[in-house]
This record gives sequence, structure tokens and C-alpha cells, in this order.
Amino acid sequence: MTTFTRFAGPARRTVVRAGMLASDYGRDRLSTEFFLLALAEDQPLRRPVDLGITAAMIRAQIKARTTARPDRELLAALGIDLDEVRRRVLDATSTRLDDPSLWQLHRSRVRPLRITLTGPGAEIALDESGRKVIEVAHWASRRGHRSLIDREDLLWGLLADASSESVHILRQGNVDLRRLWTDLQRWHRST
Repeated sequence: MTTFTRFAGPARRTVVRAGMLASDYGRDRLSTEFFLLALAEDQPLRRPVDLGITAAMIRAQIKARTTARPDRELLAALGIDLDEVRRRVLDATSTRLDDPSLWQLHRSRVRPLRITLTGPGAEIALDESGRKVIEVAHWASRRGHRSLIDREDLLWGLLADASSESVHILRQGNVDLRRLWTDLQRWHRST
């Protein structure tokens, strides 16, 4: 069973944020580029690990690859600001949608390859690449003899597949992947 019980607080927030970002972009699946964006938004990672790319750069690359979700534009044509509506709803309910305690990560008993992130008003399945991030992060944490999964373990999961969308975005951003990988391994050995 995959749950948040093995995730440190910052790693849990990163997964929740990644799910919310995917949902905001109109995706019904959580894939690696949203994990990367969530990690970049909440920088810095622990030394010596540095992504070498900003959240704005990642966001621009995701936007270039994604067809726009029409909800925002359609509502704007009617004079409705979706962000303002969301802000008012949150103020009225005093619920923080990004509160990790309101979210669950679980593996289906019937379909064991299906991992789903469920939270307030949202349910998003992890695609193959997203599932790999979580599974490699579990492995990296165990390998490092740590009881909890850290954000750096999620980065390890992102870098585990050289053909993933997140690695492609890092390459497009001229990130030195060899240096990043070396720094990540150095961090892993030091913990």
C-alpha cells in the first residue's frame, strides 16, 4: 500500500503541489513535469543539490507543450476571474486545499499499478512516469537507510528515467545533468 506515512512533510507537500499543478493545467494524470515544477517552486533543495532551473522556466516549457485548459479563458470571456473565485471560496471555507493532511496517496488493491492522489475536490491518477517517481523515491529512501522519503528522493525518481518529460525540460533549460546527479549522490551518501 502506498501512502503518505513514509513521506517527510516537505516531500508530502511537493507531491500534493504537483497534483494541484497538474489539475490546474487540466491534466487528468500526474506526470514528472509537475513533480519538477513543484520541486522548483519550493527551492532550495538541501545542499549540495541545486536544480539549476527556475520554476518560471519550467512553467514556460510546460505551457509550450500543453494545450490550454479552456475553463479559465471561457470564464474570462464572461467577465469571471477564476483565481478570484477560488480565493473567495477558500476565504469563505477557511480550508487550505494544499494542506497535506487533507490528501491521500493510495495504491489500488484491484489494479496494483494504479496510484491515485486524492484531496479536496480532486482525484488524479499518477501516470507511468509519476508512479516511477514515487517508487524510486521509496527505493532511494530505503537505500539511504532513512525512514522517511525526502524531496531529494523525489528528485532521484525524476532523474531515474532519462527519457522522462522532466529530464527533457532540464536539458532544454541547459541544466548540467551530470553535475546534478553527482550532487544528488553526494547528498545521498552524506545523510
